[in-house]
Amino acid sequence: MFFLVLFLGIINHQSLFAQQIPAQLLILKQEQFPLPNRKFYIQKIVCDFNQPKYFLTRRGIFNKQRTITFGDSLQKVLMRYIKPSNTYRAGLVPITIRIKELKIREQRHFLNEEGMAKIVMDFYVETDYKPLRLFHTDASRIYTGFMNISAEHEENFREIVKSCLLDFNNAKVDYSKFVIPNKIFKAKHTPY
Repeated sequence: MFFLVLFLGIINHQSLFAQQIPAQLLILKQEQFPLPNRKFYIQKIVCDFNQPKYFLTRRGIFNKQRTITFGDSLQKVLMRYIKPSNTYRAGLVPITIRIKELKIREQRHFLNEEGMAKIVMDFYVETDYKPLRLFHTDASRIYTGFMNISAEHEENFREIVKSCLLDFNNAKVDYSKFVIPNKIFKAKHTPY
């Protein structure tokens, strides 16, 4: 009888404690990574899905599911993350990233946890008629650890985003037909 009362007390305490825990905040560290011979800059990031339901983590003895939040929109978080590697120079082609899918999940197995981070994105250039898709890529990572791997989500998320940007940078895209003329120069030297 004592063990039954103790077990029910632990379950009740765990459910009360889990309700008080807010969503886990995932803050991306800024990082500069090389994009050799870059001919583009990321002008805009767009998401094609409702955000928080795709980011899940598990916490506590009873593996309670909890959402992960970035504290801001995914677009702003990613733009801040890539900012050191995304500096603008004249002649670079403005690119829009459309994120098609993003998942961050955890699953507990007997004594260890398995985490998965996956992202699918398309790269577009704006034309006079409509956005033109230049490249499609995805990246994923599966990682395991003992008991709690929540701290690893941030690093793994950065790695999959970096992998997609490197894939796009290394893709054979002919940027010559998309080079945007320098509007300031054109305005100063156009005869009236």
